[in-house]
Amino acid sequence: MSEYRPVDATTRVEIEQLIAEMLYRLDHNGADTTWELYTDDGVSVGPLGEMDRDAMKAWGAERAKQTDVVGRHFIGGVRLVWDGDEVDGTVQYLTFRDTSEPQTQPASVGEFRERYRRVDGQWRFVRRRIVPIFGGKAAAAHAARLAGRGSTVQ
Repeated sequence: MSEYRPVDATTRVEIEQLIAEMLYRLDHNGADTTWELYTDDGVSVGPLGEMDRDAMKAWGAERAKQTDVVGRHFIGGVRLVWDGDEVDGTVQYLTFRDTSEPQTQPASVGEFRERYRRVDGQWRFVRRRIVPIFGGKAAAAHAARLAGRGSTVQ
């Protein structure tokens, strides 16, 4: 394990606000703007593969049209540590979707493995990896449903 270098309180709050903003946009029909929260070289990796900012922008535009899919993300266990000038993070998540049965059980439980960089005074995602730990089949089914609607990226 690398040297444990936790972030200061200010950095923690700023990065947690970035994470919360990402999830708010996803949960409140703002997926078409999530690409803005990444660095120019940022990537997202998940059940539908790897996306750069252009792919995220295209996915988000399609996802924002799908107003019939409701989801909510809940997070906890946020671990943030310095790695040079960037910060590595692990965020535990629960995702609920109205397309899952039963709707009262999480569609996916896992962690976001992330890297953040400060750009022009604001923290941005450099890399965001979505790692389902439980509910992987539900996450794959959701990805397939989205792909069937014309979207090929997560």
